[in-house]
Amino acid sequence: MANNREALLKMVSTFPLIDNHCHNLLTSDASLTCPLEICFSKAPQNSALKRCVRVRQLAEFYNCPPTLDNIKQVRDLMSYIDICKTCFKYTGIQSLLLDDGLDALGGLMDVQSHVGLIDVVRRIVRIESIAEKILYDLATSNQKVLNFSAFEESLKKQFEIYAKSESVAAFKSIAAYRSGLNINCVPNPEATAVALGNFISDFESLPDKKGSAKFINKVLIDHILNLAIDIAVQHDIPIQFHTGTLQKYCIPLIEKYPNAKFVLLHAAYPYTRQAGYLASIYSNVYVDIGLVFPLISTSGQQAILRELLEICPSNKILFSTDGRYHPESFYVAAIQGREALNKVLLESVENGEFSYEETIKVAKQIMFENSNILYKLKLTPKQIDSEEYKDLSGKRRIVKLKKMGVKFVRIGFMECSNQYRFHIVPIDRFQNYIINSGLTNMRANTAFPYYGDVLPENIGVNEVGELLLKPDLSTLIHLPYNPKHANVQVFFENKLTPADPQFGKIDNSPNSLAFPLCPRTCLKNIIETARKDLGITFLIGTEFEFVLLKDTILPMPIDDTVYAAASSFHISNSSEILDRMVESLQKQGIEVEQFHSDGLGKFEIVTTPESPLIAADKVVVTRQTIYDVAAQAGVKATFVPKPFKEQVGTSAHVHLSFKEIEKSQKIADDHPSGLSPYERSFIAGMLHHIKAICAFALPTDLSYTRIVDNCCAGTWICWSIENRETPIRVCYRPKTGPNGKYLDVHFEYKFVDGTSNPYLVFSALIASGVDGINKGMQLTTNPIFDNPASLSNEERIEKGVTERMPASLMDTLKALKEDNTLTDALGEPIVRCYTGVKEDEHKYCKSLSYEEQLRILLKRF
Repeated sequence: MANNREALLKMVSTFPLIDNHCHNLLTSDASLTCPLEICFSKAPQNSALKRCVRVRQLAEFYNCPPTLDNIKQVRDLMSYIDICKTCFKYTGIQSLLLDDGLDALGGLMDVQSHVGLIDVVRRIVRIESIAEKILYDLATSNQKVLNFSAFEESLKKQFEIYAKSESVAAFKSIAAYRSGLNINCVPNPEATAVALGNFISDFESLPDKKGSAKFINKVLIDHILNLAIDIAVQHDIPIQFHTGTLQKYCIPLIEKYPNAKFVLLHAAYPYTRQAGYLASIYSNVYVDIGLVFPLISTSGQQAILRELLEICPSNKILFSTDGRYHPESFYVAAIQGREALNKVLLESVENGEFSYEETIKVAKQIMFENSNILYKLKLTPKQIDSEEYKDLSGKRRIVKLKKMGVKFVRIGFMECSNQYRFHIVPIDRFQNYIINSGLTNMRANTAFPYYGDVLPENIGVNEVGELLLKPDLSTLIHLPYNPKHANVQVFFENKLTPADPQFGKIDNSPNSLAFPLCPRTCLKNIIETARKDLGITFLIGTEFEFVLLKDTILPMPIDDTVYAAASSFHISNSSEILDRMVESLQKQGIEVEQFHSDGLGKFEIVTTPESPLIAADKVVVTRQTIYDVAAQAGVKATFVPKPFKEQVGTSAHVHLSFKEIEKSQKIADDHPSGLSPYERSFIAGMLHHIKAICAFALPTDLSYTRIVDNCCAGTWICWSIENRETPIRVCYRPKTGPNGKYLDVHFEYKFVDGTSNPYLVFSALIASGVDGINKGMQLTTNPIFDNPASLSNEERIEKGVTERMPASLMDTLKALKEDNTLTDALGEPIVRCYTGVKEDEHKYCKSLSYEEQLRILLKRF
């Protein structure tokens, strides 16, 4: 599969949903008096909607500013039926199973009225509501004596009719609301008759009997429930339970009726683990995940899915929206459900728990297949067509961006010298032409040195020829700090002319279309090769160190504090700038783990790990956000590695971990380091290629002024465990997995700086480690627990530390040219172009002073 990640996204976005538990929509008239907030919060004040993601999602849907009042104003201008049709059009729901017993407001559409909005609609019969209706009818009739037998006979007859009906999919009990789930599995008819008699006496004394026949008596409820379960078993229909505390009370009922099919609704929140446990050990128990979407926070939704997948068989989990009253509740729940499922399943691949093929199977089960089988719906999945998928993965996002007021799209790309460049096009042009045809760009634009737009010679490209910038719509984001603009990353594609030797030989395969100097394609290919050949996947996180300057002519920091000093945020401007940076990143989907001051005008933002291509894209977005937000505040943000000659430099530490896909956790072999064989070989490969890697990680002459002793940069070629004075640091974190407690490992590379191209750096890091695994390289040295710079020559030699890190750009470029393995992995065209550009930069800077070089770098980085 050429792009497994894309295949998973496509499947989750296009496969239909069976909504196995929801409630009726309101009629048009009733909708006028029912507040929208009631669909999204159970709190009396209905305040949750105002502070959560639902506002943003509905604002995008209604093309209005993200406030509840604005949403209502736009909504009021539309007919209710148009709102319903539009909402359901984008949910991808093929079938609704409606519990029509939720009628506290009055004015519900009947079950069949939902057909047309949705292909297939079935009813869920709420057994307590049926019993109460029968009792009310009997009690208000002319019948002089109302006895238990008459009630039970009518109840059985009605349950039988519903159980046989093709329009009914299941029964449902709300006993948890009324008397709890401590159900008496051996009901007593005599006690039930007495309870019914007492209920009738109380009922008959009421002056207004309408709506008063509500069971709360536990004896009555238990008897009715056992009766309904017996009939459900006879006719093989499931019975759903609104849930609360579970395990202690449900087990006797589950064990008494082994042939009944029990569905525990709403993920039994907050007792999800109990529900998952019951479903794992009892073949007749299933777990529904409705109400989780949209009432729980995004992180909570994902946590609930993870909990279920930890223990609950995937063929026991059922999707639902628990939508009710207004169509927006179905829309938001369906969108959030797909997003959470994609996120959690993708993580499971990256953690080595599932393969992509397995996650696709699991997603289909949860979204559609489990409910289709359980409720005997006999539906054929109605796939959302390819155009709809394109909308879900990007084009529909464009429509939303236009509704949000976006006028322009920045089509961005990173070239060899790590300058981010973009062309800006009107969003209509982007939507109507650029998406499919790409944007024409001169090939030479991918290979300019940082000091100016001058093309070096003999680097594989010249002033002749063009390429296409093809947008990757999965990267399309709104820029919150520049609200009229959006940004998208691209792949470089060949645009061949008759002058090109390859002209006429393009076969439209990915390799044939790809332009060889595309950094994103380079990284994508290396990731896919590692997965295909070795069965490993990667996660990468980055630390962003940067300095805020008042002036760049004579670099002047915004403050003069020290690491993590509270005083850095006493300056209101610093606090406001950092707050806005982090908020902007969060709005662009970049999760920030922490941020703090880091020294003289210096700050650090740490983001969460992602798969490598997404991580590299987010490095680009994060840097650009930091630049732009700082500029709007009237200061200069810089990632230059040594803005102050006498201070510790500025780095961009990279954290990398990998998982073996077929293993739920790593297999240890009692090595003293605690590292697995693959992990040891990965480090060995890194050490073997580290000089060549530095050509990408330390890409300017001034980068090497940061690699000095006692500055946490790593000046000697070695590795360590939790030692920040080595270039490669192994970090451990205790975890618990299926086989008990173990140590989760990732590697930190401390020699990378912020003037590097993240796509090429990540490519070199992964390719080097993979080479170590492929060749079975062994660690020949132990981890260093001392500062290598503090050791004597004899001590270092004894520990196997014999070489310093490269001292200059030319040293690393020489090493890269001589490293055939790394050249083959990244591609000779990229290595040739890159080394040529960097040699040209070095030649240009050779006659410049430190200050003159710094001045140029401050302009660019």
